[in-house]
Amino acid sequence: MLKKTIRNITYPVIKAKPNFLIIGAQKAGTTSLYNYLIQHPQIFPRKSFKEVRYYGRAEHYSRGWGWYLSNFPSKIATGNRLNCDASPDYIYYEEVPQLIKKDLGNIKIIAILREPVSRAYSAWQMFHSFANIDNDHLRRFYDPRSFSEAIAEEFSSDFDYRKYPFRYDYVGRGRYTEQLENYYRYFDKDTILILSLNQFKKNLIETLNSVCDFLNIEHFPPEMASNIQQQKYNTGKYKKEEISEEEKKVLERLKDYFQPLNKKLYDLLGHSYDW
Repeated sequence: MLKKTIRNITYPVIKAKPNFLIIGAQKAGTTSLYNYLIQHPQIFPRKSFKEVRYYGRAEHYSRGWGWYLSNFPSKIATGNRLNCDASPDYIYYEEVPQLIKKDLGNIKIIAILREPVSRAYSAWQMFHSFANIDNDHLRRFYDPRSFSEAIAEEFSSDFDYRKYPFRYDYVGRGRYTEQLENYYRYFDKDTILILSLNQFKKNLIETLNSVCDFLNIEHFPPEMASNIQQQKYNTGKYKKEEISEEEKKVLERLKDYFQPLNKKLYDLLGHSYDW
């Protein structure tokens, strides 16, 4: 308790707060975006770990404001550079926008969206691959279900996610419209930059420079931009098995399910991703 009190008193004085957030979505390129941005000379290269997850986990938030600030460099070390918290769970949990607004005010926010069916399948592949991973922290999030079992259970009326060690919600995490509308209740639209994973794949540097414009910093220097195009992050080290016929049927069902939801997203954003 004493340590927490000291942190809460001293860290707001000496520690730099984040200047912008990358809020998700999960498996939509947040790791890549973060690692590209921290190479920019006007952004602090905080390489220890990108995901503080202060607002997305009750056990983290209960540690207090001082604990959150402990994850960022000092104001002296930061200088005029920007700091970032990139936690892809922030877009998903309903209570997060209100907490962010309370603590960080009208901070700039970046969201990256991915076609929801491929996002769901990629997320399942990741969690399903944790069975034999050489990392005790990740292994506890292993999802033993097949993809079809997981999706069928999520569509069940009596499904209770609390029986699992993590709220996988492969379907729910792709309902972007309700997630963004939740943020728009607390933040003006011009403070939230919405990107898509396809934008990165089609034109990485142009997309990164649009982020720079949003953050009011210079574009990436040409030599740095050239080097960045050769880099890849978090591509998924799990073995990608051939999609089974059963999984193909589930994927088709999900495409039908998301079609009207995607239309609502396009109406909200004013443009289409052609998902």
